Amino acid sequence: MDIIKQTFAAVWLSISVQVRNVILSLLLCFSLVGLLKEAAWTELVIGILIRLPYLILIWVPEWLRGNRVRIAAVVIIWIVTVSYAIFFNVANGAAEFIFYLIGYLVLSLPIYTSLLLTTVIISMDAFIFGICQMAPNQILIFSIAHAGTYILFWGSRVKRETNEAAKRHYEELREVHAQLKQTHEELQDTHRELEEATVRLLHYAVLEERSRISMDLHDSIGNGLTSAIVQLQALPYMMKKDAAEADKAMITILNVVKHSLQEVRTVAHRMGSDEVGLGLVALSSLVNQVREMAGFTIKFFTPEPTSLWTPETSELLYRTLQEALTNVIRHAQASEVEICISEIEGKLAMSVEDNGIYSEEHVVVPGFGLSSMKARCERAGGSLSVEAVKPQGMKLTLNIPLHDTKDRTRGEKL
Repeated sequence: MDIIKQTFAAVWLSISVQVRNVILSLLLCFSLVGLLKEAAWTELVIGILIRLPYLILIWVPEWLRGNRVRIAAVVIIWIVTVSYAIFFNVANGAAEFIFYLIGYLVLSLPIYTSLLLTTVIISMDAFIFGICQMAPNQILIFSIAHAGTYILFWGSRVKRETNEAAKRHYEELREVHAQLKQTHEELQDTHRELEEATVRLLHYAVLEERSRISMDLHDSIGNGLTSAIVQLQALPYMMKKDAAEADKAMITILNVVKHSLQEVRTVAHRMGSDEVGLGLVALSSLVNQVREMAGFTIKFFTPEPTSLWTPETSELLYRTLQEALTNVIRHAQASEVEICISEIEGKLAMSVEDNGIYSEEHVVVPGFGLSSMKARCERAGGSLSVEAVKPQGMKLTLNIPLHDTKDRTRGEKL
């Protein structure tokens, strides 16, 4: 649709220019009608020749019209016109041609150049018309008329340039709008991809955490059961040799098995939850990754009991904690970070506090990442704040409402 409009506008502009040139050409040639009836053929030829430069000036292609060429053409045509007025004593006819010349000056040359040339032409015309014995009052009328022509065409030029500037600005704004629209769509696509990537990352974090738990399960419970098996194999010999020692071994084996069973239940309880409750597992995995990579101490507190979080809540907490820990690594120069998650009266709170270089004297300005997180928290009906703490360090606090009231015991302290 835009291409059709632009094509139509270009065609219309071309047609309007051609129509204007045709009208000017007809007006120039109109006075030849009288010469066809009254003048001799020599005067008719001279009349045609004197109009020919004006027609060329009107129809010459735009790309051939440099300012210097235009000024030279105007000066030459004016000299030819006044020569025609002097030699043939037709000052009135020459004065008519000057109207076209002044109109062309105003519409085609820079404003100050056209003003200077018009002033010179009007002054010289008054002098030459005086030589041609034109009445002073008629000279004054022509001078005023020529000046009025300049003002009239100047107003037309200002209006035309204003319209062209408005069209140009409109086109520029439309292009900027199209670019902004395209950029907005690209940002929306990127945002959707980021959302999907974050959800996948949460799942990967859960899988990684479960893999770690499986390894711990193998190491701890496997060792305990291996020890129990060894002692059970030795138990018959102990019973034959020393019944009291066998009883002690039986108690020890029973304790090992009970402890292993308790660990199995705990792990099964944590790993058997559905994806609605994957939030804490993903956060724990993220904390473990950063702790191993960054080299500073991270304390992670989650009280009992905790609710089952929706996927949106889990994603919001994960991305906020990820952004906060990234900022600590990049800027804070901290040696210790404390992360605390709590639930009070249907509200979920998470705080991330470090002992870095920030102090109350610093102005804490959230960057793009935290600003985006703040906007997400506000859309979720909550808030996100960043502030300096005493004696030094920075604290990020997130508060959002909980929409899932189904409770489940999932507390831990890492």
